[in-house]
Amino acid sequence: MIAALAAALAQGDRSGQQGGQASQQIVNPLPQSPSIRILTPVSGQMLASDFVVVRFEAAQPVLSDEPDFQIQLDDRDSVNTSSTDYTFTGLQPGIHTLRVTLVDANGTPAAGGAATVQFKVPVAGASPHGARSHAVPFIAGAFPPAPIPPELRKDGDVKAPIAGSPLPVLSLIGFGLLIGVAIQTMRRRNRHARQLKSHYAA
Repeated sequence: MIAALAAALAQGDRSGQQGGQASQQIVNPLPQSPSIRILTPVSGQMLASDFVVVRFEAAQPVLSDEPDFQIQLDDRDSVNTSSTDYTFTGLQPGIHTLRVTLVDANGTPAAGGAATVQFKVPVAGASPHGARSHAVPFIAGAFPPAPIPPELRKDGDVKAPIAGSPLPVLSLIGFGLLIGVAIQTMRRRNRHARQLKSHYAA
């Protein structure tokens, strides 16, 4: 009984792994032509890198045991191969067109043997799932918040007050208060001196 239970658990683990692998492989659901089905890249796919792995298969039985295929990406030179996978590297950002054609031994395309899909390569640094948000640094204490100009972002050293910062206003207020206190002190001293002068004169 224990052996049977262990065998059942092992079978379940294998089934779960196979199911997980199958769910991760996203391919084009239908053939793009009567003879060829491009599996990857998926039509309209946004890649996350500058290379693409091309996988395809014959959509129906072919006469040759090892059929030949012609793979072409955009206006690059076509590649003749009997393999059903190929990798293109060094892709530039933008929309790319992939074409796979079933050909005979002489390189002549078979009738209805061409399949085409388009995919996209994002600009370097951009997220394939959407635009990436860039955080803008702000000066602490500024109201309203003032973005730090590029020339002031070196090593975090702010060399001058930023427009919109309350620092210049606070400096003026502090200076005014200092002047006011000095004037009040001088007035008190003058008043005290006059009182002493009138006292001694009497």
